[in-house]
Amino acid sequence: MFMSKPVCIVVGVGPGLGGALVRRFAQGGYAVAAISRGQAGLDAVTEGVANCRTYACDTTDGRQVAETLTRIQSDMGEPTALMYNSGSGTRGSIRDVTPEDFMATLEINALGLFHWAKDLAPAMAASEGGGVIGVTGATASLRGKPLTTAFAAGKAAQRSLAQSLARD
Repeated sequence: MFMSKPVCIVVGVGPGLGGALVRRFAQGGYAVAAISRGQAGLDAVTEGVANCRTYACDTTDGRQVAETLTRIQSDMGEPTALMYNSGSGTRGSIRDVTPEDFMATLEINALGLFHWAKDLAPAMAASEGGGVIGVTGATASLRGKPLTTAFAAGKAAQRSLAQSLARD
């Protein structure tokens, strides 16, 4: 069933934009691999979505990303699209944000995208039809505002990485 459809991976699936991306790609004829850090929320968001499988994965852990991608390839086929929607919404001023909060925001927004792109982009680029890596962002990637000490930095790093990937 899955092997005859193009495969889209949606990373960062929740009840908002991530869930909407899953539904839209499934309606568009894709087999969808829905990824979130925890399985419980995934099942609720993807219930009733045809041609969708769920996978729990910590996107900041390169080993977990590689293992999850191997499972997706075995279960569904070679991905032709990645929609990276993982993001950390840590908010606060410099007085409030801890170094751990700051690093977690960078890891979720930028390092997670790096792991997925590193594992997917070479095969996508070498394939006949190519592939696409889409990244959801935020205006905070362009300018910091009050209480976005960590969030703006994470989204700016993600944006710069996405621009570099596009030019590679």
